[in-house]
Amino acid sequence: MVANFRKKQKSGTPDSFFSSPFIKVGFLIIIIFLIFADIKVYKEKNKLDRQIDNLEKKIQTMQDKNNMLEEGIARSDDREYIEKIAREELDLQMKDETVVSFIMPKQQEDENKEADKNYWNPKNWLGWFSSIISGIIQ
Repeated sequence: MVANFRKKQKSGTPDSFFSSPFIKVGFLIIIIFLIFADIKVYKEKNKLDRQIDNLEKKIQTMQDKNNMLEEGIARSDDREYIEKIAREELDLQMKDETVVSFIMPKQQEDENKEADKNYWNPKNWLGWFSSIISGIIQ
């Protein structure tokens, strides 16, 4: 007697692990979740990169300021340096000298232009209301 070791094949399509619609939907959900997680990580990385750039700029300005202060300390015995600091920062003067100051009104005009651009500025609203009232009265 001879044994038949051949497997009997089922009629129709063979069942596969990936042929189930639930498995397909599950893989689709996992892929979508991974895409959103990747986008979130990318945004967080960009945010942290900007913070690093800002902190590096702050470090550079602090180092520049530190170098300037160290230079000032090193030159603290120099008479010319002391005189320069006294004139520039303390507004002191030598005997028989007159100090001339210039007033620059352009900055105030620029500030007024900035205030005019701000629509929520109460001065703008009051000006608008006063022009309406004066137009009604006349």
